[in-house]
Amino acid sequence: MTDTHGTILSGLPGDNPLGFLAALGVQAALAEQDLDHRLHWTDDPIPHAVVSPSRGLEEIADAVLAASERWLSGPALGEALDPKLKLKPPYIREYLSRARNAGASGALAWCLLAEDSLDKGGVAKPSALYFTAGQMKFVTMARTILSEVTEAEIVDDIARPWRYPSERGSLMWDSVDDRDHALSAADPTDKSRNPKLTNPGAEALAIIGLSRYPCFAAPQGTLTQGCSGSWKRGLFVWPLWSAPATARAVGSLLAQVVAPEGSERWRGDWYRSWGISRVMQSQVRRSSQGGYGTFGPPRVVWQRE
Repeated sequence: MTDTHGTILSGLPGDNPLGFLAALGVQAALAEQDLDHRLHWTDDPIPHAVVSPSRGLEEIADAVLAASERWLSGPALGEALDPKLKLKPPYIREYLSRARNAGASGALAWCLLAEDSLDKGGVAKPSALYFTAGQMKFVTMARTILSEVTEAEIVDDIARPWRYPSERGSLMWDSVDDRDHALSAADPTDKSRNPKLTNPGAEALAIIGLSRYPCFAAPQGTLTQGCSGSWKRGLFVWPLWSAPATARAVGSLLAQVVAPEGSERWRGDWYRSWGISRVMQSQVRRSSQGGYGTFGPPRVVWQRE
């Protein structure tokens, strides 16, 4: 759908972390082709992404597929990597160094790992948005998602409400992935009665969108932009804005919106001046067994009056 402001991506809701990351992925994929497209959100009860100037859905999908192909041949998701990214310090430095020299195709690397940020086992402590654990191997799953997604799946997921047609892999960024046993008619772990269904186009876009969220080493562990709290019980906050913004401007907005600590309050006056209309928040939850991550239900924590 198009309006005077651009192409409305009716399948990418800004109140769902997956939809938000997917919209960032659309802009990142267009930026890789040197297309200075701007991104903003509708001011509806469920906000949706808008790219301007207008661009056809098939053209957007082609840009995403081209970016996916470059990323698959780049260092951030290299086939030879430890699929769980459990790298020791010398290999972390080598990994990040290769990524810095690879341009856009390596941008995801510093959003997954930070140099000298290690877990108790002496290997890389990943981004707070790394939700895979156990038999779920991030690199393998991300490569599969990017290599198998089709133009039709991308167009379908950005054009209309998600239908969850696939049982292919998911990196668990959809808010519906947080499936509480008490609210489910069938055991969420029972794949035969309650299979995990996904939207492959949105999943592929969100992997590209994750490249807008770098992480950093700190004494308390790996810090991820937009995230706060502990590894087991954290918070993810993200802005929605009404003024069309370039990729660089969006990067600035993402870096400035954080959850307040202590007696701090939300920076309402700043947010209004920057064109931000809402700030959303979801809990980051990890299972006690295995450490699988999910997003809790999103909610509005600040809204422009």
